[in-house]
Amino acid sequence: MSSIIVYGDSTREARVIDENTIPTPSNFYGNSKLQAEEGIKPLSNSKFKVVIIRPPMIYGKGSKGNYPKLAKAARLLPIFPDIDNQRSMLHVDNLSEFIRLMIENEEKGLFFPQNAEYVKTSDMVRMIGEVHGRKVKIVKWFNFMLKPFINRIGILNKVFGNLVYDSKMSSYKDDYVVHRFSETIKQTEIINH
Repeated sequence: MSSIIVYGDSTREARVIDENTIPTPSNFYGNSKLQAEEGIKPLSNSKFKVVIIRPPMIYGKGSKGNYPKLAKAARLLPIFPDIDNQRSMLHVDNLSEFIRLMIENEEKGLFFPQNAEYVKTSDMVRMIGEVHGRKVKIVKWFNFMLKPFINRIGILNKVFGNLVYDSKMSSYKDDYVVHRFSETIKQTEIINH
């Protein structure tokens, strides 16, 4: 298991990772993932097949990181900034199905699974609020203050930055997306609360 983080952080500008994008980790975690990939590749042979998965942000029941923070904001805040961004994400059930297919099909190589749709952070917060019976008003009032700092302040970059895989990179011969994004939000929130 590697990570999209091997390509560096998200950015304020649109950022689409494709098959020609060269990994440029921007922190120790991303660098360690890339080193682990390089270290395991030589082990691959006809009897020991190596699959490297570079997923984007994974979320679901019990997930850590940014998703629970955004879910908490959706349950508490009456308003949330409406900044246009796109993120690749992957629900844990879709990841599990993808891994099952890798094993069943005896695959080898480098793979980039993601949900079928890109996610805009404000849309996700709105959906989480709706699951909890709350209407989070999505507003552009703060955009002029937030946008200049998206590349400079880590948490703003994680929440409102852009980081997606080209959808062609994530296609696979078998369908691994067992749940669409809206379903995964309902499942995650109903299970967690």
